[in-house]
Amino acid sequence: MFVPFVVAILVLAISAPALALEGASPAAVSATPAASSGPPASSMPAAPILTVQADPLPLQWLFDRLRQGFEASAAALAALPQPPMAEVVHSGPRSSGAVALTFDDGYNSKACARIADTLRQHDAVGTFFVNGNYLKRDPETWQRILEGMPVANHTRSHRDLTGESDRVVTKQLRENERIHEQVLGRPMLKLLRPSYGAYDDRVRRIAYQLGYERLVLWNVDTHDWEPGRSVHSIVRLATSARPGSVILMHCGRDATAKALPAIIRDYRERGIELAGLQEVIGP
Repeated sequence: MFVPFVVAILVLAISAPALALEGASPAAVSATPAASSGPPASSMPAAPILTVQADPLPLQWLFDRLRQGFEASAAALAALPQPPMAEVVHSGPRSSGAVALTFDDGYNSKACARIADTLRQHDAVGTFFVNGNYLKRDPETWQRILEGMPVANHTRSHRDLTGESDRVVTKQLRENERIHEQVLGRPMLKLLRPSYGAYDDRVRRIAYQLGYERLVLWNVDTHDWEPGRSVHSIVRLATSARPGSVILMHCGRDATAKALPAIIRDYRERGIELAGLQEVIGP
């Protein structure tokens, strides 16, 4: 649609003359004697002939037409129906009366087991986003860790989906689903947390096509993955949330497992429940 417009403008700029018959400058209009086979010039006045020089189109005119063409094309594209994309969610409503503890990755299964045991002992719930590769290495251990806990998709091998092809993005999500169902005997929640929290419109479109209507990130980050992050610091950050918050933690470092009892105790003392992610953000 836009290419023919540009071509037309360029053709005009190169070949179309701006004829200036009225008010033409002396340089643009001149008179020359007309050739004649009649009487000699001395006995007859010469007939003037107008010659017109072709001036190039002004550059400003060309730029204005190009800008108008770009704007028209952008408006036409914006008016086209857009394919549906997964919604990006950071938190739920305050009316939920609860917060969602979420645990990503799974690179330290012993710490993950302590996290899950602590949650059960306190009759609390956490949502786990475990990469399928970890489940595949030790399925029996993960069956015990994740028993009764909600699980959702975090890709099979923690790839940054924004840098992968459509085929790889689809494979990362589908294979993670398959591994979880094989190991746990149940499907995971249709909630996606992309690795590193990285996404773009293309990832959102693919996710939607695979049945993920929501990409769930977080609004409270404990930074518990950082080497040297203390238990006290993790507790302070994790307990800074309000009802409806989604709290990012990791199923990895020992410090996270050690911090969890104090986190649960703080919320219980404030009358805030620890619920599954879907209960907090809504259906």
